Amino acid sequence: MDKLPYREFLAMILEKTREADIPYSGAFELTPLCNLDCKMCYVHLQDPSVKHQMLSGEQWISLIQQAIDAGMMEALLTGGEAMTHPAFWDIYMYLINHGITTRVKTNGILLNEEAIKKFQEYPPFKLDISLYGCDSESYVAVTGVDAYEQVVRHIRIAIDAGLHIQIMITPSSYMSPWTERVMELARSFYVSVLVNDTLIEPNVNTGRHKADFDISLEEDLRIKERRKELFSAGYSTGDHEFFMKRRNRPMLSDKGLYCDAGRTGFAINWDGVMVPCLSFPRDVVCGYPLRDGFPQAWGEVNEGVKNYEVPKACHSCELNTHCHYCPMHHQKMAAQHLCDPDYCNFLKGRYKAVKKTRNEE
Repeated sequence: MDKLPYREFLAMILEKTREADIPYSGAFELTPLCNLDCKMCYVHLQDPSVKHQMLSGEQWISLIQQAIDAGMMEALLTGGEAMTHPAFWDIYMYLINHGITTRVKTNGILLNEEAIKKFQEYPPFKLDISLYGCDSESYVAVTGVDAYEQVVRHIRIAIDAGLHIQIMITPSSYMSPWTERVMELARSFYVSVLVNDTLIEPNVNTGRHKADFDISLEEDLRIKERRKELFSAGYSTGDHEFFMKRRNRPMLSDKGLYCDAGRTGFAINWDGVMVPCLSFPRDVVCGYPLRDGFPQAWGEVNEGVKNYEVPKACHSCELNTHCHYCPMHHQKMAAQHLCDPDYCNFLKGRYKAVKKTRNEE
């Protein structure tokens, strides 16, 4: 009997589900509320009255069951801080009991011994734990809360408990004095580490603006070089490149987005609106599963992504075989099917600098 390497099997499954318009994976943004106040967060709201607008556990479970019926096999629970939702454990256990491969994204504050024991008994596929500093000073600067000792202790408890965790780092101007030290701290845990590649424009109702916490091109390049040094064995773009080649898709097309958002995956925001991925602009593509039911909302999102007209400027761009247009990064212009020149210029600068470095090597 022929054997197929797992990543090739997974690539095949994802491509088959894409061809069949099956929502293989779902992200559920349980709440916009959080026990931290990260200054670069794209979703966190501070108005406590929001909790009365959040979906109940019963509503989330109903949507999850509809998604399972439609073919969902993987799920992500996120927020805000997902674990602050009153029905978090009910929602989590529903996924686990239905055999769904489940990831949980958390800031680690609520990963106390009781939660760890629960996760040990009913393990998630992965715990993504965000690390926002390397000491008390940096944690306060980024999150407004001195949670450093608590988070580090909880990370170590989770590791000792044998849970599969990944450290998540989001560089921003607020972290700038400590970013490399944060990466070094993450490396010291000897687990998988993901350093986010780009920052996201916050939702309008947050009152935040990406320009206030963005980093310069020079810092971006410096972080990438340090990332390669620290995580050469554990961080690679190889899998991404493999999956892209395995799918044999055209590098550029007039219509339809390249990635799997809205093709094999979906996200449902804290107020029940379905989008292709968590930070996808609603004025471009969205659906309303609470009003119309999951199947109709998924159909609308799927069709919207397949029929999205890629900006004409992309076809003559020097990076058209390296950069695949994503409305998430062009939020101000995406509804008009245009590119955001600021983001394009940033990417061109990054690419030229990387290319120059490689030539010098």
